[in-house]
Amino acid sequence: MKPKIKILVLDDEEDMLRGFGKLLEAQGHKAYLVSNATAAAKVLEEEEIDIVFTDLLMPDIDGLQVLELVQKNNPSIPVIIFSAYGTVDRAVIAMKAGAFDFIEKPFDAERVTLVIQKALNHIHLYKERNNLLDQLEEKFKFDNIIGVSPEIRKIFEMVENVAKSEANILITGESGTGKELVARSIHAHSERKTSPFVPVNCGAFPENLFEAEIFGYEKGAFTGANKRKIGLLEYANGETFFMDEVCELPMPLQTKLLRAIQDKQIRHIGGNELIQVDVRIISATNENIEKALSQQKLREDLYYRLNVINIHLPPLRERKGDIRLLAEVFLKKFAKKMHKDITGFAVDVLEYFENYKWQGNIRELENVVERAVTLSKGKKITIAELPTYLFPEVAAVISFDKLKFTDAKQIAVEDVEKKYLLHLLKKHNGNITKMAEDAGMTRRNIHRMLNNHNINTNDWRS
Repeated sequence: MKPKIKILVLDDEEDMLRGFGKLLEAQGHKAYLVSNATAAAKVLEEEEIDIVFTDLLMPDIDGLQVLELVQKNNPSIPVIIFSAYGTVDRAVIAMKAGAFDFIEKPFDAERVTLVIQKALNHIHLYKERNNLLDQLEEKFKFDNIIGVSPEIRKIFEMVENVAKSEANILITGESGTGKELVARSIHAHSERKTSPFVPVNCGAFPENLFEAEIFGYEKGAFTGANKRKIGLLEYANGETFFMDEVCELPMPLQTKLLRAIQDKQIRHIGGNELIQVDVRIISATNENIEKALSQQKLREDLYYRLNVINIHLPPLRERKGDIRLLAEVFLKKFAKKMHKDITGFAVDVLEYFENYKWQGNIRELENVVERAVTLSKGKKITIAELPTYLFPEVAAVISFDKLKFTDAKQIAVEDVEKKYLLHLLKKHNGNITKMAEDAGMTRRNIHRMLNNHNINTNDWRS
């Protein structure tokens, strides 16, 4: 059975109190009816009140004073003002001071029901917001950008220094190094942390659709524009706007974005009105910036606007001191998730990890550990649970006396398989259909093999 909503009603008119109380009880709520400030303060102290209704003008206390009292002790409680004829203007003043809403006397039952429902929704959102803030502090605190190496400690320091500023930030680094995690950590420790973090992948949309997504459009601006829609920049007003793969933005959009950043204004497609936007932009790319500028994939003037502060994330192969720590963290995470009693890694597994190049960086390491935990049947992760594509990269440290014949044979097979896939990728520019036809295989099998070897076809498409 759902607990009753506790509602405090403060009014010096006895008939008004009784009538309002009957309405609340009929709707299944618990009503606390009081006619003076002392009684109201006592109820607020002794009961966990959900909503407060108060008259605006009373002999011993003003509705604004009640509002101030509630806000001081429990700002999550919505306060609704009763407003008699001639006091609506004062009720509006109360709302500007923080009142949730006002109801005119004599009250309408339907209006009361609607206001209570709105207040309950407000309470739910307030609690959800606080829960999310608690999760943000836990999930994206600096400690969770995991590492103890000097390279990652510099990143910790940089993130802490720039989080409170309003400067635009460009995060660079290879795929899988944790660029979005760093962006979210910056946001979570910024002055905008109570507002949403709005991410967008600049390579995820075709040019015409992306412009509409970023800047919004007016009804009738183009075929299919059946209603007005705000863009992501307008939606992110007052918030943090994260642009991943920023070098994938088409040049015409880069020009328009540059103007929006400079002027802090946007215009909808098909519209004339200039709309003010206040966003903190964090962008990221895995491209070589100098190469992107020379190839005109990124406008130089936009680059300088985005790159007020640069944070470069080193690849995992340059953070060897963090590999074991990360592996252990991922092992604990997936063992708990899969309810497996796994105590650690065999020594030679960690040696392989430290000698492998990790082209997919942290993301690849996490995937390898997840796969190993899934396949493991013992207390420790052994070589047998690792994807065999790892071994050709560390041939120099492989000792055959640690391998059974079947394992050594599988390593050789996987090596040939990977080389054959790379040959097909290069020959057909990453076109899966042509690769499958050439190999005499199905597209599904090609995809499976690519996934096994952690190969991204996008890297081969010209």
